[in-house]
Amino acid sequence: MRTRKLFTVLMGATLFMLPAAQSSAAPGQTQLDPSTLTRYLDPLPAPAKINATTPATVTMSEFTQQVLPSNFKAGPYGGKTLVWGYNGSYPGPTLEAKVGVPFQATYVNNIVNPALLPHLPIDQSLHWADPLKCGSACAGQRYTGPVPTVVHLHGGEIPSAFDGNPEAWFTPGAAIKGPAFVTNTYIYPNGQEATTLWYHDHALGITRLNVYAGLAGFYLLRDSAHEPSNLPSGAYEREIVIQDRMFDTNGQLFYPENSSYGSSSFWIDNFEGDTIVLNGKAWPYLNVEPRRYRFRLLNGSNSRIYTLQLQTTTGSAGPAFWQIGTDGGLLDKPIQVTQLTIAPGERADVIVDFTAVKKGTSLIVKNSNSGGHSGSYSSSYGTSLTGEIMKVNVALTLSGTDSSLNPSTLPNLRPTNPIVRLPPTVTSSTPTRSMSLEHGRSEFLLNGLHWIDAATEKPRVGATEVWQIDNHTGDTHPIHIHLVQFQVQSGSYSGWGGSSSDATASGWKDTIPVTGWNSVTIVARWAPQDTPAGSVQPGQNFFDFDPTATKGTTDKFGYPGGPGYVWHCHILEHEDNEMMRPQIIQP
Repeated sequence: MRTRKLFTVLMGATLFMLPAAQSSAAPGQTQLDPSTLTRYLDPLPAPAKINATTPATVTMSEFTQQVLPSNFKAGPYGGKTLVWGYNGSYPGPTLEAKVGVPFQATYVNNIVNPALLPHLPIDQSLHWADPLKCGSACAGQRYTGPVPTVVHLHGGEIPSAFDGNPEAWFTPGAAIKGPAFVTNTYIYPNGQEATTLWYHDHALGITRLNVYAGLAGFYLLRDSAHEPSNLPSGAYEREIVIQDRMFDTNGQLFYPENSSYGSSSFWIDNFEGDTIVLNGKAWPYLNVEPRRYRFRLLNGSNSRIYTLQLQTTTGSAGPAFWQIGTDGGLLDKPIQVTQLTIAPGERADVIVDFTAVKKGTSLIVKNSNSGGHSGSYSSSYGTSLTGEIMKVNVALTLSGTDSSLNPSTLPNLRPTNPIVRLPPTVTSSTPTRSMSLEHGRSEFLLNGLHWIDAATEKPRVGATEVWQIDNHTGDTHPIHIHLVQFQVQSGSYSGWGGSSSDATASGWKDTIPVTGWNSVTIVARWAPQDTPAGSVQPGQNFFDFDPTATKGTTDKFGYPGGPGYVWHCHILEHEDNEMMRPQIIQP
């Protein structure tokens, strides 16, 4: 593995030096050269589906899965990889919910004596879940205890008792529980607008490893009353999570360890793998008909940012992306883009029209983004292969006719419920917060504070606030705010369905990348998305639960109170090492 170059970080008037870092393998692992793998051998898997209109049990466990190409047969499991997943699959099953119909999910942690654990370098020198309460005495030691997990529905308007607070974790059998634990049976009200959400692990200080092991899945919230009825559907709608991984020569997950911050630390500051995995399969292909398809794209990687474009195998431009939705739901009208940038945690809802592509043509989904990080632990084999994501073969005969929505006609995607536009200007009722993204000495920080410091973000329910987020580092940080969707007013990033010069075209977001040494301004409102502009004031609660209810209480809707919410960087390595802060909603 390569050595990261020494770099400097300016914090105020003080110059800090992050130490040069090296990474190494877990004991007994030899890294696999990804160029030895056969790409585009296997079809893109389709996640299993769960009807999320009736109660369901979702179980976390360890199992083997053929993540690498099907002709890879090495290792103790005949080519299969040990992973953790929900209901026996990686990614987990897609939960299909309906707006206005609450969903009850009981989450069970059944990751008992996992064989994968020695390959996941849990850093006990960090402030983490620490079920055994070993603390600093265990720094530098291999963790062999029970695995803590907690599920967060990313982008959901949810009571805080069910939000997956990082300290609401629990171990197998709920034998040990974190201080913020309320229950492992969650109720999602589904009162927000239809969109692409996802659920993933969120346990304190171990999120990067639990998600890397496979704990992630889609949550599709549908609304037949407000979504166009002729969007591509059924076989022509595919959810796709893009992740990068490394593997060892036995086909097992390989996550590099730090070997320079000190003998007590395993943590690395960024991870960029050398093998691209979509829906749990390395470099798959997808056969399509010459018609329109809807792709719900999710960047589920730990750190890597992707800039996607369709090209023919000879390098000429393929069909464009018609973006129809962002994190929080549909845009008012489709936007045509030749390339699409998505950072960890972001989703993009797109239509691709293959109608004019000659049958027999193969297209490659290219990635032209080399990453937004100044010290990633990249593979010793380089990342040349990560410039390709998936092959799309226009190989199938058109079945019937394609009467689905044609985005090139710029149809109104929201004829009955256009996006509510939040006020971009600051008034007495829309205060501005200045938020800073910083390096510490060996961690990343928000406003120079750590997780355990007292909460400073205490918005009132019903309030509208403008947040100016200033990045004082060279890294790109995707900032995610729990509970609410927000709108981007200005910034250096143009991947949210608009641009900094055309913010009125933007959609709802819950995650926004802030590029190195730049700023982004967002406006957020602690009220449901469809609340008309100007109709809610600070102190008024229009949610169908009370986000101000505290742990040990029950709100007037019958939901238990909880520990509050958080906001954080969605580079998982960063959020696991202090780049996360509490968010406490006030009455």
